[in-house]
Amino acid sequence: MSEYLQVRSNGQITLPAPARRKAKLNEGDLLEVLVEEDGSIRLIPKLPIDRALAEKYQLADVNWAVKQKGKKK
Repeated sequence: MSEYLQVRSNGQITLPAPARRKAKLNEGDLLEVLVEEDGSIRLIPKLPIDRALAEKYQLADVNWAVKQKGKKK
């Protein structure tokens, strides 16, 4: 089922409600925009990541790797 939307003067678009419901999108959700070689546009839902939490887990991964390296003696 095709749906149409219009690009407004400031570049904004409004996704039709049926498309938002089908994609399970809510107000404030993040979308990645990919423009393909043929000019088609894909919108990909993304989850935001808390930077502090991501850094915590990254450091935990580094610490784990260092410990594993020490065990190989």
